[in-house]
Amino acid sequence: MDPQIELLKLVLPELLVDFFDFMKVEKQNETLHLYFEELNKPPTEHLHKELISKGFHDEITIQDFPLRGKHVFLHVKRRRWTDKNTKEIVQRDWNIVAKGTRMTDEFASFLKKSVASKPFSCHTIGSFYGVKGKKLQRQHKDWLSDFRNWEQLAHAKEYLLFTDNIGTHLSLDETSLSQGELYTIITNKAAKGKQGSIVAIITGTNSEYITTILQKIPLKLRKKVVEITLDMAGSMNLIAKRNFPDAVLVTDRFHVEKLALEAVQELRVKHRWEALDAENEAIEKAKNQKKAYHPVILENGDTIRQLLARSRYVLYKKPSKWTFNQKQRAEILFYLYPDIQIAYQLAQQLKGIFEQTKDKIYAYTKLAKWHEKVTKAGFKSFNSISRTIQNHYKTILNYFDNRSTNASAEAFNAKIKAFRSQFRGVRDIQYFLFRLTQIYA
Repeated sequence: MDPQIELLKLVLPELLVDFFDFMKVEKQNETLHLYFEELNKPPTEHLHKELISKGFHDEITIQDFPLRGKHVFLHVKRRRWTDKNTKEIVQRDWNIVAKGTRMTDEFASFLKKSVASKPFSCHTIGSFYGVKGKKLQRQHKDWLSDFRNWEQLAHAKEYLLFTDNIGTHLSLDETSLSQGELYTIITNKAAKGKQGSIVAIITGTNSEYITTILQKIPLKLRKKVVEITLDMAGSMNLIAKRNFPDAVLVTDRFHVEKLALEAVQELRVKHRWEALDAENEAIEKAKNQKKAYHPVILENGDTIRQLLARSRYVLYKKPSKWTFNQKQRAEILFYLYPDIQIAYQLAQQLKGIFEQTKDKIYAYTKLAKWHEKVTKAGFKSFNSISRTIQNHYKTILNYFDNRSTNASAEAFNAKIKAFRSQFRGVRDIQYFLFRLTQIYA
């Protein structure tokens, strides 16, 4: 056994090593061109015939795996023979080119697996291996993958169901896949955002329509579900109740906390507009009096308008997470605007209830006391939040049973957005969903 030949078989298609002469190599920038001509060795199945070599077919070019960082193109001339008695044209059985492509079968198979398992666009994957992105996407769509024979292709724009992925703990959420169109997505928490995550993707958020689709899943499977996390949207609540009768509904705590944080920001923005109006009036007054305008500079170097603009991220963070500059800015902000401080404290107290409380009854008591503080504070936006919590208190309190959140659904949505961004806009929603479900369903 020649070790050099065995090594070549690991690098090049075995058929080329066994039956072709290597003629030359050309190096062009980052590309290698390897030239082969078939040996005058008739195929074994035709050895009983009297064959005469009749030269070569036209040269064909096939792309193969890169070698040492260089793209590789194989230029192959196949030999043909004529049966002296019957005049029949004979040639060797040729099976190294993947159907519908100009790539070796092994290289095409490797790219197929890469496209099916990695959340990257064909353009990105192709760039790693010297294959044009548009060409790879077309070949993957038409030949390499099973897209054209996909069993869910006919209704992919309307819904996709993967009943084998149903587990005991699900997440229910909505996301935008194409041109702002919303889709309802149900995922299995146990899959942790990997293969087997997607249970259903259904166009829109209409509870009636989504129920008709989910009813296609056998009731026995739907009764397996013991817990579903979701946001506070009424449609999501109806979908969960109607289709998963034995499941406990849990409102995501982060959606509740987000409402409070947005209420704080709303107050900050209101004061910012007031500060902007006051600054414009002061500038106009100075102009009328033919004086130079000098804004008030606070001890940290901000103007009042800058203070309110730069405090945005400060109000999202806990005091323990503030930097020295953020702490200084917060102290000035709260001194000048005590109502923002009260609102910030209410938001942090609500967050603290979820973070520090483990007992459901104790949490109920703490939320009741928080409602009293909100009423005393008199903020309209916080009163709205308080009412919202009261309307969803049962599903919110269910959080304290297992401390389940919808974070897995939000993380999965982020994966979808990252995948979608690589497509620079989803033009073919069916193919996008096929790729998405190959990776995550």
